Amino acid sequence: MDGGRRNWRRLVAPFVCLAGSMALYLAIQTIGARDSPVAAEGKIARSGYGGKAQEYELCVSGLEKDAETITVEVSPMAYSEEEAEAIFYEIMDQMEETIRGENPSLMEVTEDLNLPSLWKETGVRIRWNSSKPVYLDSSGHVAADLQEEETLVLQARLSTGEFQADFEIPVRLIPRQLSEREARLRGLTGAVAEADQKGVGDSYLQLPDEYDGRTLSWSEPADSSNILILLLGVIAAILLFARDGAEERKKARAREEELLLDYSDLVSKLMILIGAGMTVRNAWERMVNDYEAGCREGRMKKRAAYDELQGAWLQLAGGIPEGTAIREFGHRCGLQPYRKLCTLLEQNRKTGTKNLRTILEQEAEDAFEMRKNLARSRGEEAGTRLLGPLFLMLGIVMVMIMVPAMLAMG
Repeated sequence: MDGGRRNWRRLVAPFVCLAGSMALYLAIQTIGARDSPVAAEGKIARSGYGGKAQEYELCVSGLEKDAETITVEVSPMAYSEEEAEAIFYEIMDQMEETIRGENPSLMEVTEDLNLPSLWKETGVRIRWNSSKPVYLDSSGHVAADLQEEETLVLQARLSTGEFQADFEIPVRLIPRQLSEREARLRGLTGAVAEADQKGVGDSYLQLPDEYDGRTLSWSEPADSSNILILLLGVIAAILLFARDGAEERKKARAREEELLLDYSDLVSKLMILIGAGMTVRNAWERMVNDYEAGCREGRMKKRAAYDELQGAWLQLAGGIPEGTAIREFGHRCGLQPYRKLCTLLEQNRKTGTKNLRTILEQEAEDAFEMRKNLARSRGEEAGTRLLGPLFLMLGIVMVMIMVPAMLAMG
């Protein structure tokens, strides 16, 4: 059962790659067939009015023995002279309502005008010129410092294909009614500008300390970048705190996995030593001595389970009761198998070691099975992590295939 599950998982990634590439191929084929410029009867659709000429690489069969590839240029749709003139006048009939924006009419303009460069419904292009660009520019912006009414003419040049026509639109600009605050700010700006012109010979500009009966104080605006630096610092602190927490959780998880992997080895050694006639205390001492010697000689690396075992032995050597040392060992390990082992040792310490070897043999078998399951799950987890780069490579391949295909389709 487990072998079949592993084989199935091993086939998932290749199957996904194959299915993804097939789906991409079918999608490109479908899009290409749907967007093909050549219809079944040999027609190519033109772009709309005001569009651009399109070039297509097409294969033609029947001209020569083999199919030939030629470049075909297709011009956009175009109006006749009469149609263009009619379209121009139709646009101008709707022009005032379109360009006045938030103004009541073009004779009462206080806000910016909306001057389109393209009349989308017809593909007609429009070029604007103002007789007084100081007050109203070709983008429709009204001068902010307009003091008096101004009458001017907007010239609109409409063009489509080879046909064009000029139209003039009269516009009357009216100074916008300022609020009390806006009027006060504009007046202060004017007073500062006047003081600047009067004192051009001085080495500095004296800002007014009073205006309109109000006492003024001047300073530079707060630099928002300082707030940004503070915000970045807060975000960095949060990320560092989260990283520290993640590292702690990662270390705790690695310690738990190490304890589980060493559990079967620890139980097996304990079973053999007790089976050889040693007491639990003597077996414990022997295991600790072998561990310390192995670390000194470089045959063994530091292991969490044996470190905790060493700590328990130091407690025993220091006079702590055996039952207390065993319970604290299980508590420090913190995992259910170790707690179970400590419970078995505590019970048999009270009732004798007559059946302890048999119990430890069964526990060793269970521990070995648990270790196999853990190793299997770690292998599956590693395989799952490999799927990320695999799908990334699949995505890159798909992009490498799709982009040229899309470019080829125009």
